[in-house]
Amino acid sequence: MSTKRRNFRVTFAVTALLLLAVSVLLTDVLGGFGGARVDLTSERLYTMAPAAKDILKGLKAPVQVKLYITGAASMPTELKTLERDVTDKLRDYAQASDGMIQYSIHDPQDDEDLQGKLAERGIQPFQVQSIEKDEIGVKLIWSAMTVAYKDRPEEVLPQVLPQSLATFEYDLISRVYRLTRDRDPKVALVAPLQEIDPQVAMQYLQRGMQPPEPTDVYTSIAQYLQQEHYQVERVSLTADSRIPADADALLVLNPSGFDERQAFEINRAISNGVNALIAVQLHTYGYQPGMRGGFTISGASQTSGLESVLGAFGVTVDTRHLLDASHETLAVPRTQNIGGMRFQTSEPVRLPVQVKVTETQMNQDSPLSNRIASLLYLWGSALDLDAATMSANGLTSTVLFTGSERAWRAPFTEGLLPGSLFAPEGKQIEPRLPLAVLLEGSFPDAFAGRPTPAWPAMATDGAVAPPAADAATPLRAGKARVAVVGCAKMFDDMGLQAGQNALLLLNAVDALTHGEDMISIRSKALTQRVIRPVDDGEKLFYRLFAAVLVPVALAAFGLLRAAKRRKEAAR
Repeated sequence: MSTKRRNFRVTFAVTALLLLAVSVLLTDVLGGFGGARVDLTSERLYTMAPAAKDILKGLKAPVQVKLYITGAASMPTELKTLERDVTDKLRDYAQASDGMIQYSIHDPQDDEDLQGKLAERGIQPFQVQSIEKDEIGVKLIWSAMTVAYKDRPEEVLPQVLPQSLATFEYDLISRVYRLTRDRDPKVALVAPLQEIDPQVAMQYLQRGMQPPEPTDVYTSIAQYLQQEHYQVERVSLTADSRIPADADALLVLNPSGFDERQAFEINRAISNGVNALIAVQLHTYGYQPGMRGGFTISGASQTSGLESVLGAFGVTVDTRHLLDASHETLAVPRTQNIGGMRFQTSEPVRLPVQVKVTETQMNQDSPLSNRIASLLYLWGSALDLDAATMSANGLTSTVLFTGSERAWRAPFTEGLLPGSLFAPEGKQIEPRLPLAVLLEGSFPDAFAGRPTPAWPAMATDGAVAPPAADAATPLRAGKARVAVVGCAKMFDDMGLQAGQNALLLLNAVDALTHGEDMISIRSKALTQRVIRPVDDGEKLFYRLFAAVLVPVALAAFGLLRAAKRRKEAAR
């Protein structure tokens, strides 16, 4: 063995021992200190949001936070630091609230009395997987939290785990916020039931059968909002079911053929200062399996009945097809007959009417959209904004998101659609078409100078009842915020499952009811990243890089290294 190699090995061993000793010393001496943390994430995910600090500073009475967690000694290896991580956050919140957040830690693992009391409050231990000494097992642990304020019902976080730390700030602060407000905000939901297609209904009648009842495709919205402690009141927008006077926000989803009185009621509520989200769906598309594979596409249109109201606000939902090079693949079901047996399968379909809105198309300056990475804007329409009308009415507008750089529009036609419609060749490309806009200000009365429209006469048991007695809400001019979206499908039960459509809905409702503070806390915890689309050339480069360049570079390094060692051995 050469002297040079021996010296290298001795130096390496001594250095390793010294580093090990320093590590042990630092761990032992500094491990007990709280220390300072540095948040290096671009979104400042681990830095307390200013809105959270404001909420905590505004507390007028102590909030009791109790963490029930199994001791670190009995925790699986990957959860041993959980108590410390949660405690660090609670300490930050206590400091930010000037002591109004008062927290305590309890270990119910071996305390049967405490376990019984927790069970009465709905808190139970749960199983987690553990890996110890190369063996996979299951452990039963406690890790839950309660939040109490005055005599309000206690809020419970049933499971606190490492993966929930990213949302911990929102989970805790939102509960504190809810406990300290006077009442849960009320949301009036106007979402008509989905009527069956007239042609299908006629087929039922021709067979002597009654067509199916209209279906409700907006059931998930109430569930989402109730989970966030909103009161949701479904409104039919009739003389007997009007927008409640104490509504904090109004959601109007897929208005279809609204009569003048319904449009008047919505306009009056907004003019009186009720914040609103209006999502309009003008087009739907049918996918019929073709005889030789693929699908034939047909289109159908409807009117909302709110055209004059939105026009008075300076917004028009475009009636043309909206097509975009940025679009999503849908799995469309089809029935196949193989050997006399029928099978239900799904086939991927990519059409430019299935618009995909990506992070680069979001308004990064708006809290409603700046943390959203992807939306499915299914069969939606573009918005035309009339700046002169808005300016005349003193309204300000903020575009929340747009189409991509390669979008185009085409005149709408009912029935079967030609395949050429879906190709961009020969079309006028219109980049960045507005798809959603937020309006703010005092909204005009589109029915000013006209008598209040009457409620339509109702037919009951074959007799037409006279119009209901009119009792229009008086006009009280007030400032409001109205979000207009040219797509309602993105908020139905299926649409809320796609992309981050649900997050957009919750952001909008939060902004309309609480302002933008709660959004800044929620959205920073839910940021998702998507890989930008790459073209075929980039794909080929990365494949060659991974499959050829890296192995070749490693082989070359090995050859050079071997040659050098042979040269050293020959000396």
